[in-house]
Amino acid sequence: MIMTGSGEVIDLDPPSEISPEQEDLLIVKVEEEDCTWMQEYSPPVFETFYQRFKHFQYHEASGPREALSQLRVLCCEWLRPELHTKEQILELLVLEQFLTILPEEFQTWVREHHPESGEEAVAVVENIQRELEERQQQVHCGDFLPLQQREAVSMC
Repeated sequence: MIMTGSGEVIDLDPPSEISPEQEDLLIVKVEEEDCTWMQEYSPPVFETFYQRFKHFQYHEASGPREALSQLRVLCCEWLRPELHTKEQILELLVLEQFLTILPEEFQTWVREHHPESGEEAVAVVENIQRELEERQQQVHCGDFLPLQQREAVSMC
């Protein structure tokens, strides 16, 4: 059992007395919700849960046990283990670490695109890099053009 920030208690362990029919219903329920794992929250709300987890500080708790307990609650609010598969949670953790190691000038741009996977984040970075390279080529090529054409290139 865990308690969320809103005071809601969530039992992560299934009841010990589950009939085979009930177990099938639980599996179907998870599979149905599994398809929409990142769509449960709007990106700003999802980001809020992540930021609360990421920026929690020890002094916000009355001691080490409470700090650890609060981190567990914040982590569960962010990752939603009752709804997400291990693979989805791992992908999210890898994505967040990837975003953290990006150069600062890329981090903001990539986060604004709200990638849902590492592959989407990589695609955004590659597009940004391609655009920057194209701009640099335009600037270098523009050095050899007459003034009138250089102005036209710089306006693009």
